Amino acid sequence: MSNSSDSSTRGTGHASARVLDTYGRGVRTALQDNATAYGFSISITAAYGLASGSRGPASAAETIGFALGAGTAFLVITLLFLSKHERLSEGEQVLTLSGAFDFLSVVVAVAVGYGLSRIPGSPAWPLTGLGTVVSYLLVGGLDVVLARALSRHTSLGRSDSP
Repeated sequence: MSNSSDSSTRGTGHASARVLDTYGRGVRTALQDNATAYGFSISITAAYGLASGSRGPASAAETIGFALGAGTAFLVITLLFLSKHERLSEGEQVLTLSGAFDFLSVVVAVAVGYGLSRIPGSPAWPLTGLGTVVSYLLVGGLDVVLARALSRHTSLGRSDSP
């Protein structure tokens, strides 16, 4: 009898090890896929807090200016690196151009956020978050469409190979 209980315990141990291995792979994938965005989010949030802390509460115009400055940085860096005439595949070109068009997503999301933040009372909080994310994602989808269309009609960053 001890053999059957030993084998069932051993099977449970192997199953637990498989679950832990799978979980570990999942955590590593989440870290890989999100580390850069998470680091950026921490950095930009801290920068906003530092600017607000040293100058007092930010006005709506200052917050919009901060967001547009951050978005402009992405646009400028993207254009700077695209102008180096690196050879990019069509997929890489679309992704890079989409990053440049992301500025449009930021502008629309900040404008929607500003408008919704003006709603009186506590509904402004969830509605501002909801509207900002929805508008960013919907315009973000257009970014990809615009980037794909532009990549077909420009040699910006395109490989010269046939």
